[in-house]
Amino acid sequence: MVTSEELLEKISVEDIVTILIEMGSKEPQKDSTGNLYFTTVCHGGDSHKLHFFIEDKFFMCYTNCGSMSLFDVLMSIKDWTFKEAFYYLAHYKGINLFQRKVGVHKQNHEIKNELDFLNKHLYISKSNKIKLPVYNDNVLNIFDKYYPNTWLNEGITEEVLNYYNVRFYFNQLKAVIPHYDIHGCLVGIKSRNFLQQEIDMGKKYVPITIQKLTYKYPVQFNLYGLYQNQEIIKKQKTVIIFESEKSVYKYSSYYGQENNIAVAVQGMNISLYQRDLLIDMKVENVIIAFDKQYIVECLDDEHKNTEEFKEYIMYCKKLLKVAKLFINYCNLSIILCWDGSIKYKDSPIDCGKEVFEKLYSERYLIENLKEIEELIEV
Repeated sequence: MVTSEELLEKISVEDIVTILIEMGSKEPQKDSTGNLYFTTVCHGGDSHKLHFFIEDKFFMCYTNCGSMSLFDVLMSIKDWTFKEAFYYLAHYKGINLFQRKVGVHKQNHEIKNELDFLNKHLYISKSNKIKLPVYNDNVLNIFDKYYPNTWLNEGITEEVLNYYNVRFYFNQLKAVIPHYDIHGCLVGIKSRNFLQQEIDMGKKYVPITIQKLTYKYPVQFNLYGLYQNQEIIKKQKTVIIFESEKSVYKYSSYYGQENNIAVAVQGMNISLYQRDLLIDMKVENVIIAFDKQYIVECLDDEHKNTEEFKEYIMYCKKLLKVAKLFINYCNLSIILCWDGSIKYKDSPIDCGKEVFEKLYSERYLIENLKEIEELIEV
């Protein structure tokens, strides 16, 4: 039985181009390194923002879907299960999945095992193959150990901010947020702008630039806070996935760094690579705690054609994608808020420990993908 990784190895760049064009993409464009940009057929778009990285054989949709394997792209375009995408690629390459020189009884037994395999998205981790940029952490010495009062007033402690090496850059009026990989190497430095004119330009959170060097990295290959919290996550076999670094700080401030099981993904997209980082740690319980990207008052029939309702549907679709990544491996639950406990765009932990614990206790255990699909079909 060919594995998912073995099957992907058999897919050439020419195959990728042919398959994507057959699936509706326009001819791809190339970047300076030869990587390809297809149109975003993964979600019905027409801009050349579906990037295919040739060396690592993964896709990155920069407008909606995030990081994907070829299986995920096919599943998104055709609304297929993983098994259907796997069969399609095997058939495309002329691979007979069930050719065996064994007796009938053994053959049937092996086919059943293979079907069980195909019902799960068995993606082999490539965590050790991705080399993130590594920066000299002495650069942090040029920043001040000062913490924004607005953060302290939200309940984040100075001790926690110091533990995560948060600093302040007075010359540019920015909070400085170092990012480390799972081994403790500095792979990027993010900043939180406090200049209103920069925020108004959409530059609230940006990589920091010092002497023409921008300390950025592909965030889909890392989980913020995993380096600091990995031993606790392994011990408890549980992780809470937030969107932002601040939520990781708040969790630590509320429950103690010795109990911190929080990580952040810098948005609502979780990549296969990030999923595998957690699966490799034998995590059994995954709690999704994304920001509240919906307005409850706009979810009735009267608002079905509004931008607010469309945003809610997009939110549910992103939750569905995350659920597909984890549901065959872990107990998966999602924190949602159907009342005014938190405001629009708030993190579930933004309004204090008591509110967070209420939402946490009411979280939804996802046992079947239909539970999320029904939200989309409202």
